Amino acid sequence: MSLIVVATMTPQPGKLQDLTDAFEQVASAIQAEPGCELYAIHSDGSVVVTIERWESEAALDAHMKAPSVTALLEQGPKFLAKAPEIVPMRALGFGDPVKGTI
Repeated sequence: MSLIVVATMTPQPGKLQDLTDAFEQVASAIQAEPGCELYAIHSDGSVVVTIERWESEAALDAHMKAPSVTALLEQGPKFLAKAPEIVPMRALGFGDPVKGTI
């Protein structure tokens, strides 16, 4: 079963656009990585959240070492108010098999 990751990034005041621009620059490269099943970026206007699905922990580990991600993480101090909150989890899959998982 796939590994789900929810990551929340809180930008410094006035840096939301810079943060979203940084994600826009790397999104396609990340989505093309081996093992990436889903990489969706969302914002409510105050935080940026990625919802990700990776085929395995090995794919997620490789993703965390990919050049696009390391470049993004290096830029973090310029944009982020605090460290990203990254939560890996597994779907429980209750109910409908399609609607019950991401």
